[in-house]
Amino acid sequence: MPTGPARNTGPARYGTANGAGADAGARQWPAGALEQLAQGHQLSLARAFDAAEACFRDVIVLAPDWPMAHNNLAWIWQAQGRNEEAVAGYNRALQLDPALELAQANLAFLLANLYFFLGKFADAHAMWRFLAGLYPEDAQVLDKLVGTALRLNALAEAGQWAARHAALTRGSNYHALLGNAAVAPPVPMPAPALTRGKLQHDLEQYRHLRGQGLLGGEFDAIIDAHADALTRLDASGGAGTGTAAHDALYAVAEIRNSYGRIVHHYPAPAIAGSAVAPSDALLRAESEYLLSKLGIVVIDDFLAPAALAELQKFCRESTVWHSNSYSYDRLGAFFRDGFNCPLLLQIAEEIQRVFPNVIGEKHPLLQMWGYKYRHDQPATHPHADFAAVNVNFWITPDDAKLDGESGGLVIYDVEAPLAWEFDAYNRQGDRIAAFLKASGAASIVIPYRCNRAIIFNSDLFHATAPLAFRPGYLNQRVNITMLYGEREAGRTA
Repeated sequence: MPTGPARNTGPARYGTANGAGADAGARQWPAGALEQLAQGHQLSLARAFDAAEACFRDVIVLAPDWPMAHNNLAWIWQAQGRNEEAVAGYNRALQLDPALELAQANLAFLLANLYFFLGKFADAHAMWRFLAGLYPEDAQVLDKLVGTALRLNALAEAGQWAARHAALTRGSNYHALLGNAAVAPPVPMPAPALTRGKLQHDLEQYRHLRGQGLLGGEFDAIIDAHADALTRLDASGGAGTGTAAHDALYAVAEIRNSYGRIVHHYPAPAIAGSAVAPSDALLRAESEYLLSKLGIVVIDDFLAPAALAELQKFCRESTVWHSNSYSYDRLGAFFRDGFNCPLLLQIAEEIQRVFPNVIGEKHPLLQMWGYKYRHDQPATHPHADFAAVNVNFWITPDDAKLDGESGGLVIYDVEAPLAWEFDAYNRQGDRIAAFLKASGAASIVIPYRCNRAIIFNSDLFHATAPLAFRPGYLNQRVNITMLYGEREAGRTA
């Protein structure tokens, strides 16, 4: 693929090119033009845009019909936010050489972002699809395709692109898992933080999968390596990322080739009929939400029994619980990283139909995740989400609880200020706590119950209540969250 300097946004493979053979055609360009193009390319890499622009202008004086010179000048304009000039420059390059891939990619990348900013999501999606044709293994392009497909309410297509993204970035190479060090996983990953919580979870999950006959005997070595890693991690006092002990653990082939990878994925197909169970409570839910002062409604027996059973199986068996940067050993699984199956998409689509006025097509699904929790933990810090409407439901059986009142959701009667940035209302716990205290916020505690859904205004600060669940892999508290729309749109509505 072509290479070039990294943009303010976008992968480094788009940008400027350097050298005589960089674009189509065997024409010989003046030596002075070649030197200026090479110098401008180096200045681009150094982000010395004014000097690079001067070089590329000089190239065009010496070789006005050289398409790469026009591409490179257009990229400099784009890097400075001079988008109209950049579009004209790329078009000029493509007039001179319609097959110039770098100019095609640069123009498509620019137009995709401009269209997205203008809310022209179909046009942006078309540009990302074009780029996917050029670069089918570009993780950022696949990520953007997921995002634009979601905004277009094209959930099935979003699921397909998300699956490709997960296979590219989280997929495992079976031969590498079996110890063939000569065969690397599909996409190299930086060494992740080896945390005790994730190692323990993965060990228990592998043992469960092995016991169910879903992993073969060849995985016994991987299971043994995880057990040994836990022992060594405890002996080293935790071994933070970058320490010699951490690096030694990650160097173990059975750990390196499975940690953070999808080694088993239960497909969880869509079920016949409705996944969201029809009930009187469901029929009343939207009107109750609209009549609620805060925008909260609770629905019990939310999923049909077959859908609940399949979703429990998906969360038990799919090795998609990659995110481990949370307190109390909580693990996250996200849509683009493998938390994706036809059943989840069926549920997401049915929720839009069940709540046509609260959600509907005006608030597309923008994010979906699952969380698994340690068996005991205190309350999490309050936060708000970026969406307009939050749909949260629990799927762990009720008999997993040690304390009948634990593990629910705490919702405060105060919304995050619209002026606050995401980091402030989602992550700055001390600031949020001070704001809630100053606001005289009152809390509503919704107790945990399996197959209970809470649909609420995402601007409301909320937190997981303290929990005490039984030990054992099958008893971990699991919640699933679907976020619809954006918070500004929700306020307007």
